[in-house]
Amino acid sequence: MAQEIILAGRPAEPLSRADYTLALLKRAAAEQTIPDSRLEEIKAALHNAAGERAAAYTKGRSTTVTRKQAEAFYASVFCQLDAVLLELHDDQLAEDALRTRPLAELLDAGMLLTLQRYEEAKDRFRQAYKLTAPVQTSFFHALLRDFEKFCTQYDARFRAADTKVAFTYPLLGNMQIPERGVVGVHRYYTALLLEGRLLQMYDTQAIRQLMQDYAALFRTAPDMIAENLAELVLRHSLLRRLCGRVDNGLGVTQEMTDSVQAKYAGVPADVLAEILCGKLLLPEDPDTADYCRAAMPALAEMLHRRIGLGRVGGWFAVS
Repeated sequence: MAQEIILAGRPAEPLSRADYTLALLKRAAAEQTIPDSRLEEIKAALHNAAGERAAAYTKGRSTTVTRKQAEAFYASVFCQLDAVLLELHDDQLAEDALRTRPLAELLDAGMLLTLQRYEEAKDRFRQAYKLTAPVQTSFFHALLRDFEKFCTQYDARFRAADTKVAFTYPLLGNMQIPERGVVGVHRYYTALLLEGRLLQMYDTQAIRQLMQDYAALFRTAPDMIAENLAELVLRHSLLRRLCGRVDNGLGVTQEMTDSVQAKYAGVPADVLAEILCGKLLLPEDPDTADYCRAAMPALAEMLHRRIGLGRVGGWFAVS
């Protein structure tokens, strides 16, 4: 099984972050950047690590488990390796670590990092939930169910890939979470926290009024808005700033949407992204500011598409 895991197929480019260690090993095997002898050592170490999980799971009575359990143990091993190798933020450094460091050492470091990220993730969700409480939609509130399971049912040793968390609430700019396990949950909950901090820049009553007006367009209730709330707020703020407003208000008029439709018709999406970055009212927190900047290309592409269709007004709660 371990040999199949290492050698089967060639990885896509760029390397998958959902199966990062596996992708590194596949590339190394295909390009022969890790000697065959070392790959055999890694294969044996993976098998031993999974076997140790099985023995611990059965309390030493046996290393024989069901296929489903074995897959969960292997996935746990790879999740811990992913955690420590992704932390290096460099494919070559990660491959070097696989080539030179004992797998047991990497797994120990991965377990410690997994537990650290687990605690951080829980804290970040709690902060995000508190910050967004005054303006939460039902879709955000529903995340609490998965969070409770994450806190009470997550098993880092035997079922590390099964976090109990589904990324059901969309993120700003439709950002995707490429990692699995606790690393992915950590990124997701961090994003929710940064969005909560972004919302703090705007008056709560103004956000509630925006939600009321926007929901009315679709004949629904404000708490049934299925879109990302930070994105809804940010795009109304940006449209105002494209029209010369310098405050952090959220009200948008037909005159504003018509002006943007006319002024930016024919402007390429990448140029529009640069313009939006220049207009963006940035929070003082550098992490939140970076998060907002990273979303600008996606928001610019959406706005560019709306402009091309002549449908800018339908994207806003026009008063």
